[in-house]
Amino acid sequence: MVMRMKVSSEKKEKYTLISVKGTLSIENISPFEALLNKTVEEKSHILIDLSELTFIDSSSLGIIVVYFTKSERNERNFALLNVNPDIMQMFRITGLDKRIKIFRDDREAEAALGLGS
Repeated sequence: MVMRMKVSSEKKEKYTLISVKGTLSIENISPFEALLNKTVEEKSHILIDLSELTFIDSSSLGIIVVYFTKSERNERNFALLNVNPDIMQMFRITGLDKRIKIFRDDREAEAALGLGS
């Protein structure tokens, strides 16, 4: 059974905010990956809001790393926002919390990354 996932994006003045709701797994990753790919190709700074993410699998973590790396290559910011404790545990276990910037919310990210309007 495919778990439910909804992904959306909103263009802000200096970055694109991507929101993910539900579960993110290999069975449903395609829309998320397509949106990340499009946003990286646009050379936009990327903030990903995970406040409503309830589950993430290792393949989804891998996709995040791929697009984080591509953003770095483009000299663009790539950060995660509002990561709940269970999901944060996955980032800690894999060491990704040391590589990828993680912020409490978009205001904190905008201030730290110089993306405020």
